[in-house]
Amino acid sequence: MALNRFGTNLIFGCVVALLALIAAASIYENYQPHKDKASETAEKRLAEFELLAGKNPQNPYYPTQIGNTYYDIGQYGKAAVYYERSLAIHPQDPNVETDLANCYHYLGQHDKALETLDKVLKYNPGFSQAIFNKGRVLIDGKKNTKEGIAAWEELLRADPNSPHKAEIEQEINQLKAFVK
Repeated sequence: MALNRFGTNLIFGCVVALLALIAAASIYENYQPHKDKASETAEKRLAEFELLAGKNPQNPYYPTQIGNTYYDIGQYGKAAVYYERSLAIHPQDPNVETDLANCYHYLGQHDKALETLDKVLKYNPGFSQAIFNKGRVLIDGKKNTKEGIAAWEELLRADPNSPHKAEIEQEINQLKAFVK
């Protein structure tokens, strides 16, 4: 009888495990379409902007939007190519160049990112996003916390009403506590 009870429990345990696997597979399968919809949306946007860029090759908006789409899905190398195309059509766009610098940073090309940000800051010295990103590249990419803090302090002087002022000040204070 003990063996019978053991066998029954074993079968019951296997059935429960099988049901758990089926439930997990069902949850995974139902989750996948959401992921596919996001990539499907990105692919659709890319196709639309590629078509428009082909029809209007001198319009920098389309390669910028293609770059933004690739950036949003984490394909920074492809995004950089399109940002560079946009800048070839319309040089010195601080928003596009700052996004390009971010791509370089995410690709591990920190010197190139800093070079691009410095270029932006030469023709647009108070451009807040470029100053902020320069601090981020210095701190996270180059591991130069002191210069990164200096960049952010410059940002707070250049843009004292920055919507991110409190966050920046908090991060500066945290970093200063560790740099001493």
